[in-house]
Amino acid sequence: MAAGLAAGTLYNVGILLMASFILGELFERIGLESILGYITAGLLLGPSFLSVMDASAVQSFATIGVSLVLFNAGLREENAADIFRHRQGLQLGLGILAGSFALIFAALYFFGSQFLPYNTLTQFLFIALAYAVVDIGIPSKIMMSRGMLREETGKYTIKSAVINVTAGLLALTGLVLVFSPGENIAMRLGGILGFAAVFYLLHETIHRIDDYIINFEETEAQFAITFAFLLGLSYMTEIVGLSTVLGAFFAGIIVSRSDFSESKAFQEKINAIGLGLFIPIFFAWFGLGLHVSSIIANIEAAVFLFGLSTVSKLGIGYAASKLHGMDKPGTIAASLISLDIETLVVLLIGKDMGLFGPEILQMFAPAVLLSTLTIVLLYALIDRR
Repeated sequence: MAAGLAAGTLYNVGILLMASFILGELFERIGLESILGYITAGLLLGPSFLSVMDASAVQSFATIGVSLVLFNAGLREENAADIFRHRQGLQLGLGILAGSFALIFAALYFFGSQFLPYNTLTQFLFIALAYAVVDIGIPSKIMMSRGMLREETGKYTIKSAVINVTAGLLALTGLVLVFSPGENIAMRLGGILGFAAVFYLLHETIHRIDDYIINFEETEAQFAITFAFLLGLSYMTEIVGLSTVLGAFFAGIIVSRSDFSESKAFQEKINAIGLGLFIPIFFAWFGLGLHVSSIIANIEAAVFLFGLSTVSKLGIGYAASKLHGMDKPGTIAASLISLDIETLVVLLIGKDMGLFGPEILQMFAPAVLLSTLTIVLLYALIDRR
């Protein structure tokens, strides 16, 4: 029985990985994100088409995948203090977050019930925050492919994205604290303060621990300790009533301050296990849960939310970049409209809290494709001009 279960799991993971990387490569070759290929692989193997497997078959792998995504986001915060001292990036990142949130929430408050199957302020708050957060990965990849990452325009854009996502995740923590059902607020607040104390202690003493970890001769040992650390903090945030992915994000911030995290061997191992295994499975798992009929049924809501997010981010991004005297305000604004993993994390946490049903994922699914295609189109128009 156990052997059969193990064989079935291995079969599912193997098929999903192979299909994900084949379609991911195809999407990359036509100028789209490989993530879209991963999601498409899950969609094709799921109930809408081939019905080869169910999403629950790889859910445990997907959980580790989303944790690694947020862990990698935290690793980018090595100079978090310096990033938040970047005045122009701070204004743009927080401006997009606050401005888009206010516009989306206002539109949802007045018109949301006409387009979405939701009508409560709590649901609107989570949706507005989810669609006000920008993606880090796509701006990074776009700037890198155009050789702009080291230019002032690239640094400005990426720092703004990092600030936006970090502030968004902190705001998400506050929402979870306030709106989690059936919990004593005092006990929850005490647990979060306890976690904050542990985080601060580790954040300030990581260099002392770092000295011992570096002494390990095998880089595999450094990686194993880091992975255990990631899972441990993820477990702690789950215990205090937050999300495991928030623990992974904070773990990444702490590890980013260590010396061994800068080594090529360590980074290669993180990328290999993340980008080569768990992260593709996470996006494919997301695709497995999608239903074409449900996506079509919710397409009006999907376009409504995508339109609100895109218009607000483009307007604020362009105006702020122009105000700061940046050379390419249109390029900067276009780079910051993508919707991806960060938005999905907020929606999944809301779903775990019982605020949304599975239909929220069907609404979000088209946003990844629509935002990527819109960026490609805007870049083409900007290049022509």
